[in-house]
Amino acid sequence: MPDTVTIPRPKKAPKPDTTPDRGWKVVLFNDDYTPYDVVIYALQRAAGLSLEVAEMVTAEAHREGSAVVRRGLTEEDAEIICAGLRKWSRIEGICPGVHCEAQADDP
Repeated sequence: MPDTVTIPRPKKAPKPDTTPDRGWKVVLFNDDYTPYDVVIYALQRAAGLSLEVAEMVTAEAHREGSAVVRRGLTEEDAEIICAGLRKWSRIEGICPGVHCEAQADDP
């Protein structure tokens, strides 16, 4: 039909990527001055770990020099957990708090 007009479809804009950044982990490092029980308590409070998992993470950090506390976090959440670990493991005059880092997770 000669009188038919074809209207092109509007192009859809790509959806913005709204998935959260889930590529961060918290790594706990061994030290010689923070008491073992204090580290376990800090892991429970700051990272929400169960007693059993906190004990395993503490033992691994002690044995291997470091241990992953949690994976699959946003950078902000990893930093918050590290700050909490330092807060809950700090004992005035005894230890300044555990050493931990927020690191980009391995692919």
